[in-house]
Amino acid sequence: MSDDIGKYIVIGFVLLFGVLAWRAWQIHQHSPEWPYVMGEVTLSRAYSQNDFGEDLGTPNHRWQTEVQYRYEVNGIPMTGKRLRAFGRHHFTQEEAEAEAEIAPFPVGKQVKVYYDPAKPGTSVLIPG
Repeated sequence: MSDDIGKYIVIGFVLLFGVLAWRAWQIHQHSPEWPYVMGEVTLSRAYSQNDFGEDLGTPNHRWQTEVQYRYEVNGIPMTGKRLRAFGRHHFTQEEAEAEAEIAPFPVGKQVKVYYDPAKPGTSVLIPG
């Protein structure tokens, strides 16, 4: 019986991952056709993280990026965190690579926010 529970948990994770990957693929395929509105970047940072938190001096650290922005669709305020279709984080061993990815999106900058017209809460700054 306990073997069955493990199998169901694995199957559940595989299905969840499949649904999330499918949704990201759909965003990747359709976002170049989405309308856009102007928004404002409210958070833009690159930071080092490892399995134990934001510790730079450990051998297994990686750099991540995080961007957040606000925009309005039909008078309704929205917040987005997705830079591109495949996630909001960028993982790299190089600080310069992470900084270069967010350089075009400093806090306060007015940016084009591409949003799904069927689900305006789904948005990206870099379509495709």
